Amino acid sequence: MKVERRAVLERLRDHLTDSDIVVAALAGTTADTYQVVHRPENLYLVGLGMVTQVSLGLALTLPDSKVVSLDTDGSLLLGPSILPVVAASGAENLRIIVFDNEQLFGSRGGAPSQTAAGADLTAMARAAGIRHADTVADEGGVASALERLFSEPGPALLTAKIALAFRAEGPSMDGQENKYRLVRRIEAIRGRAILAPPKP
Repeated sequence: MKVERRAVLERLRDHLTDSDIVVAALAGTTADTYQVVHRPENLYLVGLGMVTQVSLGLALTLPDSKVVSLDTDGSLLLGPSILPVVAASGAENLRIIVFDNEQLFGSRGGAPSQTAAGADLTAMARAAGIRHADTVADEGGVASALERLFSEPGPALLTAKIALAFRAEGPSMDGQENKYRLVRRIEAIRGRAILAPPKP
């Protein structure tokens, strides 16, 4: 039986502190993250092909915080060139969880993705130089897979082969509000201002 995305997110909560950042992909990933592990340190609705890219930037900027990229098969396949960049960065605080439902626009019932035809995101990550890359394909392996993901130095990647699911209700705030909330949290975490005060 394939993994439920929410089961992964429920286990993820145990590995997060108040200084850790979570970056969530569009659609069902953002909706489930909001429902299961909503916190002011989350950045939601990051665009297709940009989730791990944004996460890497945050990880390099905030070396004392864990940064968790909640990416998807469609998103990562759109920008797979980020994988060797992640590997070369040596960002030990970066963890990537790829929710692979083998379907493009899965929450809307789109066409099968290339992972349904044999593309292996974990193998791609290893070939790109990410040494700690793993796959979990059944519910019983989720806890141990996440334990390994967070016990090994990053950058590390876990592909979760998830079941298709309908989209739950997501956050009511828009992207701009979410961005400013996160920036204010990062200011508090780092203890210094990022955004300048408005000019009089």
